[in-house]
Amino acid sequence: MNRHISNEDLQFGKIPSQTARPILRLSSQALFFCLSHWKEIAVTFYGSLMMGLWIFVAYNKLTGFDQNMEGMLRQPFPRPFAMFLAYAIPCSELIAALLIGYHRTRLFGLGLSALLMMAFTAYVGLAILHVWSDKLPCNCGLIIQIGWKKHFVFNIFLLLISSWAFVLQWWISKSTLHIDNRNNIDRYKITQSMPIVRNRKRESLHKLKCSYTHTKE
Repeated sequence: MNRHISNEDLQFGKIPSQTARPILRLSSQALFFCLSHWKEIAVTFYGSLMMGLWIFVAYNKLTGFDQNMEGMLRQPFPRPFAMFLAYAIPCSELIAALLIGYHRTRLFGLGLSALLMMAFTAYVGLAILHVWSDKLPCNCGLIIQIGWKKHFVFNIFLLLISSWAFVLQWWISKSTLHIDNRNNIDRYKITQSMPIVRNRKRESLHKLKCSYTHTKE
């Protein structure tokens, strides 16, 4: 028979024990899951952020390719190299997004993201240091145009995110490989301890010994 919630319980914010226990149990399970898999959760969040960013900026560059090419030709690069970058940069961004989206290649995708952000950050930093003019157009692919200094801070933030996600994914991959090797060793020990396997192994060694003796004679 269900317990009736009295007005006093509602007044003082009391919850019946039958309702409180499932909520507390679910809360503790959710907290335990987050603490146990915080690396996977962080990589999923940061990886999704970088994947969405790469798809967004690559789409803007490819849909406005003529404008992107014109802006790239105005950069302080030789014309053939600038034309190559106009094609290579959006393709690299799409490749990074695809690699992040697949769990087996996520480490390579996050590493490529960190390298791209490192190159973009260095380019903006050189513009701030007046190595070349800071009045050049920015071909980052963002809709909102921001100043070079704000752009540098934004790139540093994305560089830290992609680098941290790469480190976490490498940590996860190393831990998974260690667990798989340990499971294989344990499985081998269990298999070798079975009587049937031991008998078959002895029979195989006996046959090998007999064949070797016969060949020697």
